[in-house]
Amino acid sequence: MTCQTYLIYSPVNDQSLVIAALLRKYFPNSHVIGVCLRSNTKPIGRKYYHKILTVDDIEPTQVTGVEIPTGAFATKYLLERGNVSLGSVVLTQPMLQVFDKHWLVTQAKNAGLLIPETWQTLKDVKTFPFFYKQLYEQGGGVRGIALRREDVPKEEKGNLIFQELIKSSGTYGVSFLAAQGKVLVTHSHFERESIPKVGGSAVFIEQFEDARLFDHTTRLVRYINYSGWGLAEFKYCPCRKDYVFMEINAKFWASCEFSFVNEPLFLKLLFNINSIENATKKVFFVPRALLRGPIFFLSHLHRLFGDVKVCNYSRWLRALFFCFIPYEIYRSLKKNLLDDRR
Repeated sequence: MTCQTYLIYSPVNDQSLVIAALLRKYFPNSHVIGVCLRSNTKPIGRKYYHKILTVDDIEPTQVTGVEIPTGAFATKYLLERGNVSLGSVVLTQPMLQVFDKHWLVTQAKNAGLLIPETWQTLKDVKTFPFFYKQLYEQGGGVRGIALRREDVPKEEKGNLIFQELIKSSGTYGVSFLAAQGKVLVTHSHFERESIPKVGGSAVFIEQFEDARLFDHTTRLVRYINYSGWGLAEFKYCPCRKDYVFMEINAKFWASCEFSFVNEPLFLKLLFNINSIENATKKVFFVPRALLRGPIFFLSHLHRLFGDVKVCNYSRWLRALFFCFIPYEIYRSLKKNLLDDRR
């Protein structure tokens, strides 16, 4: 039985709590440490960790455990120091390019995937309404739908990419592990509801299979010689009658638990865990549903029934408090006061 030490960066992320809980479940003799990326962070979920540190407490040249980055900020932090190895999978430094969303959609187009019409500057936008999001992945970040140019936050204009609005509900995702452009394992899903509504972290997610999603993902992974873990995201376009590529999250995605429990190879290849988790067709993330507001939460209570796993990560009380606060205000508070969940 392993006595390994694991250092999980950005320990308050949902995906961090999932990984910490799994490591402690399967390797009870291990030492699981949460590493905060900001010294003023006040982490929650302490019960998942044996100790909480900040990056200031760690000397990079003296790390004696397995380093696990979760969110975008933590992943970038470790990749800038070198490749990140987990089990038999290596997330390589060149994958930092994937954080540049304009570069990535250009590569996707060159690989033969459908992409939304994309503009680098606001003045070049040609169709309305349009979608905007962070040009460089920062974990969440500003995103939304604009009916006109004036609707885009002025202070963020220089940090955004602008795209055609694909008019369909939900987002399709293909989580994967890859080595030098070869896909090792995949799991696909349909993210029926998200927080925020225009796209982000899953609120309600369900299993979904379509060979085209697998083909599109493997083609792009091969074209950019991807190595590591990630989540490719697509929107279905009714006009094109096919899936349009949106982005790859070159990090552990917020709904990674859904992939872990339904495809045991993820846990085996990443953490050498011989999984005995029960597969599930659907997952409902209670705190995220609460953050969509009381009306949304009550109107979706029916999703709690049937073959569905309910996830709360011990955060539902906080989510219940913020349930009555507009999401944009919550995001501002979270960014400045609560944690570093990027």
